[in-house]
Amino acid sequence: PPPPPPPPHFSSRRRHTRCAIKSRGLGDVYKRQALTISSETPSIIKNITLDNAKNTLDEVVITQKKALIEIKPDKLIFNVASSPSASGTNGLELLKKSPGVTLDINNNIALLGNGNVQIYLNGIQSRLSGDDLTNFLQSLTSDIIDSIEIISNPPAKYDAEGSGGIINIRMKKNVSTGFNGSVTSSFTKGEEYRYSNNLTLNYGSEKIKTNLDLTQSYDNYLEFFNHEQQQNNSILYLSSKENSIRNGFNLGLGLEAQLSDSHLLSFSGRSIFNKNDSELYSSTDIYTAVPREFTQILISDSYRDGESQNHIFNLNHHWNTNETSTLVTNFSLGIYDTENNTLQPNTYFEPDGTTEISTEDATFSADTEINLWSAKADYDKEWESITFSTGIKYAQIETENDFSFYDIEDNQPILNPNKSNFFNYTENVAAIYANISTKLSSTLNLNAGLRVENTASRGRLISEIDVDNKDVTRNYTDFFPNFGLSFDNESKHSLSLNIGRRITRPNYQDLNPFEYPNSQLVIWKGNPFLKPNYITNYQLSYAYDKRLILTPFYSHTKDFFSRIVEVLDETSTQIIPRNVQNSYNYGISMSYTLNIAKYWEAIIFANLSEQSFKGNVEDVIIDLEAILWDYRIQNNVNLPEDILLDVTFSQRSDWIWRGSSFIEGTYSLDFGIRKNFLDDKLQLRITGNDILRTNTDYPYNLDYGGQNLNGVYTNDNRRFGLGVLFKFGNQKAKTKRKTNSALDDELNRI
Repeated sequence: PPPPPPPPHFSSRRRHTRCAIKSRGLGDVYKRQALTISSETPSIIKNITLDNAKNTLDEVVITQKKALIEIKPDKLIFNVASSPSASGTNGLELLKKSPGVTLDINNNIALLGNGNVQIYLNGIQSRLSGDDLTNFLQSLTSDIIDSIEIISNPPAKYDAEGSGGIINIRMKKNVSTGFNGSVTSSFTKGEEYRYSNNLTLNYGSEKIKTNLDLTQSYDNYLEFFNHEQQQNNSILYLSSKENSIRNGFNLGLGLEAQLSDSHLLSFSGRSIFNKNDSELYSSTDIYTAVPREFTQILISDSYRDGESQNHIFNLNHHWNTNETSTLVTNFSLGIYDTENNTLQPNTYFEPDGTTEISTEDATFSADTEINLWSAKADYDKEWESITFSTGIKYAQIETENDFSFYDIEDNQPILNPNKSNFFNYTENVAAIYANISTKLSSTLNLNAGLRVENTASRGRLISEIDVDNKDVTRNYTDFFPNFGLSFDNESKHSLSLNIGRRITRPNYQDLNPFEYPNSQLVIWKGNPFLKPNYITNYQLSYAYDKRLILTPFYSHTKDFFSRIVEVLDETSTQIIPRNVQNSYNYGISMSYTLNIAKYWEAIIFANLSEQSFKGNVEDVIIDLEAILWDYRIQNNVNLPEDILLDVTFSQRSDWIWRGSSFIEGTYSLDFGIRKNFLDDKLQLRITGNDILRTNTDYPYNLDYGGQNLNGVYTNDNRRFGLGVLFKFGNQKAKTKRKTNSALDDELNRI
């Protein structure tokens, strides 16, 4: 209709107005050309119709950076992927970076000062120890490791084996739907170089998820020993260099099927193939102490080549029987096979180093085959304030060990039956447990359990010579209680008390009574009467704001065993495992996260303890004690251009090795730099380990059983590296129902 006449104050001059209609919150704006409005010429504005905005949400991508250290009620989690300096390292080196974990110069692992730690892989025990465990951990590269879980005082649900606690290495697992994968390559250089290459492929749907990973790695290690040793009237000056090379392939496969809302079936398998070669060059100058006289030189080299295979298979069924109870059954199978051949020439020279006195060359082979299986079932039932858990398990292990010794005559190996043997060891462990967790109040929780284990074992030696204790059988039943009380006011304070008893059974190698030479001057001998040791752990933990954690602890180990060096005659010694009777360890552990600035976070770990070893071993008194401390400060800095830097400084006091030797403390400075490109699909890393070369030499001394020894052990620890990671396919995760997988607590003493 025509517009009404303008009001008296309305001017007849032309006005230009821009019409803008905005929908609140959506940001949509309607605009049209300017209108010319006057009192003489009417203007007609057509109806303006606004449609409802149809904003279709394509996707929401939620990204969350994992903290380097996560604090859980029952464990600490070290997220490897959150540490740039972890790139290019292997599983063994990563353990050195984990809170509360220490390694000695033989790569024996300790947690809060206690040795005999159980190592798991995705909840399944590695079943290895000694050199076999070292090779296994070195074959796991940081590029395929997601996190390391540290459980210092496991509850009754876990196997009682392992007095030092549990370290569980979690491999990376992609939870995205569709197809995706990654390619990773790492290279480090010290005195020698190491590298690894990894390919990971994943496919996931609503019902099926599968993954495949393949890693090829090459490790070149250098080790040096230089020491002066006096025993009886002889003085020995040893200088040795060992170069070890390992070529490895690591293949992993996983399959998970959601059969229904109540049933989940999963299978995992991993095969590890290693080829090991080492060359040891050793020279020993031999003197008489009184009178001081240079008598001869021993050149004792050793050349070893070997191959090993380790296969782990695990089948798991998870059944939600109803809304408050679950039943998890698990079956696992392990196969381990290794072959080692060693050539060991030994030549004595006059002090001039050229005149030959005598030669005794030998070669020997050591083959080991291990087969084991285990089956277990765990049942959990929840009520409003109580959770009850119970379960059973049976595990069997059988090992066959063939040691063949050959004398070399006219450059031909001749079998020496008096120095050869066959050792068979079987062990069966049956276990049952019950555990109850209840909420006593809104802030107080109680967790208590009891595990009962029966162990039946038999070791049989077959050899030409008459050796005592050729057939040793054992059968014993033990009880392992566990108690925990926790307080949490759901604000900033939490407190927990845990008490538990655990066992460490001897490695089967330590039970073999036969002896074989490490060199012309050192032999190894097993001990068939080596007893298991028992430890009682007391642990109190206080957490403030989930940033500060204080953990006082105390432990007593009965029948602690260690490999002891014993004098045989003027120049030769033997290494033999012995029970040292008692070991005590008490102290406090601390971790604290400090936000220095918006872009700078520091994480501090520290341990302070007193450790002692007391006993009478073959009429030799051992009474050693030391105050031990170590700390590590890791700085995570966000630099411009989205560059992430971490710089870590660590230091360790003097410590006790094998319950009989002192090792001088060291310190180290490490760094890592990481930068992402191509929308986070490409990542480049630069790393440096022990850049000041202060954690490479380990001076040591020993005064025990008629021998005095001072020396230095050196390894190839200062390294610099490069790493690259490329991701492809769909990397976006889709939410899925959380399921709990059973832990297959296999034997860890092989």
